[in-house]
Amino acid sequence: MSDPEILSFPTNPAPSIKPVRVTATLHLPQAERPVAAMVLLTSSGGVQRHREHWYAENLNANGIAALIVDSFKPRGVRNTVADQRQVSAWEMENDAFAELDLLRHDERIDPVRIGVMGVSKGGIAAIASAVEIRKRWRRTGEMLFALHVAVVPGCTVQHRIPRSTGRPMLFQLAEKDDYTPAALCQSYAARFCELGNERVVVKLYEGAHHGWEAIGPLHELRRAENYSHCRALVEDDGSLFVPQIARHMSQAEYALWARENCMFIGRTHAGGGTPELRRRATDDLLDFLNANGF
Repeated sequence: MSDPEILSFPTNPAPSIKPVRVTATLHLPQAERPVAAMVLLTSSGGVQRHREHWYAENLNANGIAALIVDSFKPRGVRNTVADQRQVSAWEMENDAFAELDLLRHDERIDPVRIGVMGVSKGGIAAIASAVEIRKRWRRTGEMLFALHVAVVPGCTVQHRIPRSTGRPMLFQLAEKDDYTPAALCQSYAARFCELGNERVVVKLYEGAHHGWEAIGPLHELRRAENYSHCRALVEDDGSLFVPQIARHMSQAEYALWARENCMFIGRTHAGGGTPELRRRATDDLLDFLNANGF
């Protein structure tokens, strides 16, 4: 793996997105021809050595480029664990498409083999980027990722009609996740399949907790905002329906309601990973990529 290149570029100018120059590091494998690439979106904890750089190293070792995106620092934020309002998954999604546009014009990258993956909060954006209706919201036309990978994503907010672009999707879930519960994502993945995407793969890791890339004991995220009880359905007009009170709300109204009625602090755990688990999950990721032409 060569030394990473530091890149800076404007985010996608979608509605409600404030202009900002995103920063990212491009990690390229040794290659004589254009290679496939993955855009890596972070969890609420931001860029971490044991997570994003672990994935970049393994991708490079398999001949795949990796672009690690920092959606936080350009917006003056270190992480969003204790306040998820600081940077939204919508902002991260638009950052991802700006990066897609950048990579598809890089002669070292194969423009038809660029995927997106994200962990936790980044996984929310990775899933959202596969939903057909959101192309219109982002104003990105037919610019699409070749595939989508979500590692322990949050699935409490789901599209009522999750009709996807049809590109392959991989959900990697932790059985004992009390931050972003696996069962919600299993049902979401099933609904993508029901609406026509037959290339959805779900991997559930028994005994695993959120953030299994961290090797060592399980620890409590005592300051973390936990939205695992905040269910909502996204309508095609962008509003949200909250089943708990049978009401439609705007995005802003829902954010306020959730903080006051269903979000709680702490009682959230992460880590507890083992080298064997991390290796197995990473091999599953690489197998999925290779099976889809990466």
